[in-house]
Amino acid sequence: MDARATFGGGVAVITGAGNGIGAGLARHAAGLGMTVVLVDVDADAIAALREELPGSTDVVCDVRDPEALEAVAAQVYSDIGPVRLLVNNAGVEQFGYLWDIPVANWDRLVDINVSGVFYGIRAFLPRMVAADTPAWVWNLSSIGGVVAMPLQTPYIMSKHAVLALPECLRLEVELAGHADQTHVQAVLPG
Repeated sequence: MDARATFGGGVAVITGAGNGIGAGLARHAAGLGMTVVLVDVDADAIAALREELPGSTDVVCDVRDPEALEAVAAQVYSDIGPVRLLVNNAGVEQFGYLWDIPVANWDRLVDINVSGVFYGIRAFLPRMVAADTPAWVWNLSSIGGVVAMPLQTPYIMSKHAVLALPECLRLEVELAGHADQTHVQAVLPG
């Protein structure tokens, strides 16, 4: 597949775009000629990246808020156009013995790493399917999605979930008859 031919000219929405893998994917998508929508809770980070990537747009949004992601999707489709690439990348880590993890930290991690992916899919996938053009949904898991490690149990558990979620979703997209245009994948950096 020629990535520039496949993705160039399309719109990419990347959550957790403020730093790390998300920022790297945003730079790569822009290099392919995509219009990039940078989504993150860190307004300063995505504003700086927007300055670096002409033609990109930054949207402050917490992926734990399904209504906020729905508003982002509506805004993107209204103001920019159909999304060719959705990257559900936002994620956080938590270290320590599982029995010592505060409940609030557990809830935050699950809300961002797992529910944030679900909310992103709910907000964008129906619009991507309705556009009836080739589209990709990438859900960032991790090498942690296929291994077990001590002292990172919440993170590892969440990345196992983010590996299973797109595998099941891909089957549902097939079952609904949309697999020819809508491609769902888990991405495991590392």
